[in-house]
Amino acid sequence: MLLGRRRGFFGEENLLRLVTFVTLLLQAISFITTLQGATVFLSGIFVLAPLFFALAVQATAWFLAGSLRVRITPLRCVALGLALCCSTYYSYVGIYNTVNPPAVYLASEYAQVRSTLDGVYATRRTEAFRTAQDQINAMVSDLAQRYSLLEQESARLAACAKELEEAGAEYSGGLRAPSRSSYANYEDYVAAYNAYLASVTENSSTEQAAARQAILARYGFDSESALAGATAQNASDLSAFEAAAAELSGEGETVAAQLESARALLLNALTAAEAEGTLTSDARAALGRLVQLAATQTGSTLSTDDLLRPVDAAMTGVGTQLMASFDELAAQLPGGQVTRANAQEMKTLLSAEITNAVLRVNEVAGEEVLQAGDAALQITDLHLKPLLALTAPAQRGMALFCLFLAALMDGLTLVFSIACRRKPTLLKARSPRRLLAENGDALAAQICACLPAGRDPMDELELFLSRFAACPDTLAEGYSLAAPRAELAAYERLCALLCQAGLASIRPAKEGEAGETVLLRSDFLLFANELLTTRSRGKLACDLAAEATAGRRAAMLGQRA
Repeated sequence: MLLGRRRGFFGEENLLRLVTFVTLLLQAISFITTLQGATVFLSGIFVLAPLFFALAVQATAWFLAGSLRVRITPLRCVALGLALCCSTYYSYVGIYNTVNPPAVYLASEYAQVRSTLDGVYATRRTEAFRTAQDQINAMVSDLAQRYSLLEQESARLAACAKELEEAGAEYSGGLRAPSRSSYANYEDYVAAYNAYLASVTENSSTEQAAARQAILARYGFDSESALAGATAQNASDLSAFEAAAAELSGEGETVAAQLESARALLLNALTAAEAEGTLTSDARAALGRLVQLAATQTGSTLSTDDLLRPVDAAMTGVGTQLMASFDELAAQLPGGQVTRANAQEMKTLLSAEITNAVLRVNEVAGEEVLQAGDAALQITDLHLKPLLALTAPAQRGMALFCLFLAALMDGLTLVFSIACRRKPTLLKARSPRRLLAENGDALAAQICACLPAGRDPMDELELFLSRFAACPDTLAEGYSLAAPRAELAAYERLCALLCQAGLASIRPAKEGEAGETVLLRSDFLLFANELLTTRSRGKLACDLAAEATAGRRAAMLGQRA
């Protein structure tokens, strides 16, 4: 409350210097972290943009915080709040990127996406070969079933012809129909069979014709010419099927054996291609003949290109990785490593690698099973990572701690500025006690200035107090001393000052009293006693001069801060 409190080692002047120095250090640290955070957002504008931004924000925060010690205004508070919000956010980004560098979380997220795509690619690649093998098995099975149906139809036609022959023998005196195996050419067989029919017709009767028609109807024919046409067509189909099957593989004497040989050849070729990454030209040619035979005999619409397209895609890059490693991509950057300056460029490389891998997986699958825009396949944007970390349960603790550190540095600057603001003047004191507590030194100087000149101020103050006497009647009101105003004519200025400060009061004269009475508060009595006991007589002028000088220094220091 007195001069010693201001000028001692722990006095207000030294405290103000300490606070100014501490806030400068805090803002220096905040400047570095703000610069690091601004580099993430503004480095693409031009090289010095982050530096200029950090200087502007921190200078505004430091000077406005210091100005609050002198005067608090709404506009200053708004400007300081905006500056501190910018500083806190960019400091948080800088601290977070220091604790969790971009190179670390980019590598972590890329490794996770790469593992996912590798698993999908391996599955789809295996499915591509298995699908091709299943399609080959299905074609061979359909062809075998088709040949079996042709053989069954041939046997049925032969049975019908045999019954007709037996019926004709009964009515034609033993004439027998010509056998197909007795003729080398099909045309000779047809001519002989027609001659046989003509002979039978000439010698047949109505009963024989009815019997033959019944046989034809039972086999689904309305005439013997229809039977002959079906027989000829069946023979042609069998002949073409057998000729085509013989071209599939040189192994096997029967069509069934040749189909199974072709199946084994193609399945083994696909198995080898899955391991080696190449399909032989002989296997491709054999597959083409099998597909053509299936299209001719079973009406299959599957083409060789449709069957081999996923297989060729799956064979591409066999023995190599689907995606390059993080270190391989980082080697493409200037300097060969990820830094804060090129982290965004690294993120672009990673995203491009992921997109290429997705396209390759879809090509192997033969359909769009993945989309490059899937959230699970995205690398978190560098600008959003610090914010998203606040919502991610696994990272929230570290992110909140970084945010606390950033807010602490700027928050301490604000708190120190408000806590060490300049004391209000005597005119702004809200109560006598607060006036004595906050402005005791200034009040002491004012009191000495109001005392009569020519004598030691302490003697005058003591003389002034000696004019008062205890007044029990006013103790309840806070006034313990009273003196007639007429006796204090030399101290009118001092009485006016004390009345203005609420430390004294002038009571009008009551009935029976000679004049007005000046009342002094007990608080002023305690203050005056402390002033008299702590300051040596004869040195008050020196102390007052020092007090005035210290006050001016404090005011100037507060304005600069």
